[in-house]
Amino acid sequence: MSAVAMQDFDERVVSPSTEHLLRWAAAADDYSPIHFDRAVAQARGFEEPLVHGTWKAAVLRRLLVSWLGPDCVIRDLSVRYLKPDAVGRALRFGGRLVSATPVDDGSTELRCSVWVRDEDDRVTVEGECVATAEPDGVDGLPLDRLRAAVRLGQAAGTFTYRVEENDVAAFAEAIGATAGTSAPATYFAALDPVERRDLNLDSFLHRLPYPMTGGGNAFNEVTYERPIRVGDVITVTTRYTEVYEKAGSRGTLLFRVRINEMRDQTGALVATSRCGHVLSFRLDRGGDEQ
Repeated sequence: MSAVAMQDFDERVVSPSTEHLLRWAAAADDYSPIHFDRAVAQARGFEEPLVHGTWKAAVLRRLLVSWLGPDCVIRDLSVRYLKPDAVGRALRFGGRLVSATPVDDGSTELRCSVWVRDEDDRVTVEGECVATAEPDGVDGLPLDRLRAAVRLGQAAGTFTYRVEENDVAAFAEAIGATAGTSAPATYFAALDPVERRDLNLDSFLHRLPYPMTGGGNAFNEVTYERPIRVGDVITVTTRYTEVYEKAGSRGTLLFRVRINEMRDQTGALVATSRCGHVLSFRLDRGGDEQ
């Protein structure tokens, strides 16, 4: 993508006015008088009211969106306020692309440095940004990219969970069952790394340039060797086995099927679950559904 080739971003000059800061104060609910009352600012040793640090951070983020382009998603922005800036003084907002690293899911991780300089060329704000750049030329659902991202046919991740009494009791209460030393038969879902958000290899699907028209669990199957019990230490290994698409009434359906193998602290197999998840996309990117 074009942003990968960039090094320095074009600096932008912005002169924050009292009106800017009053609008920001209303939006942020920050009415500290040092930002708009000259007498208060001078009583604290400043010539003029001071610009909100969060306003400067917001301007940097807005500029990052224009610098990086529409195919990038900002994941993290952290800033440090080094010096105060006075209202009415011109500020230069700038940044630099520091690195571009390919990611297994086909996207590119971008790391940027950003700054604000005052009229004397002093850095008053500095920070870092992490963004994700999607590959160019997305046409249809990226099945090959998805298969690579979830490591189709291989172990995608291994996680260990201790089965606590209070967790089993809360789960039983939620489904209207009676709590005991053995977990309810459906408790396997509470040990699914994907459902627990411990394993998330396909988040880029939510950034595809197509309207998402639905999604959810397609099916859940489990084979028990024995009940899951309070005190068990269960190691779960997740492996994706199928990625495919098919036509649906609300668009194109994208299925991901995974198997979770659950073993206890002795290494004995406790259960195997097979889970399917589906997302629905309208690939025409707009217009009426057919």
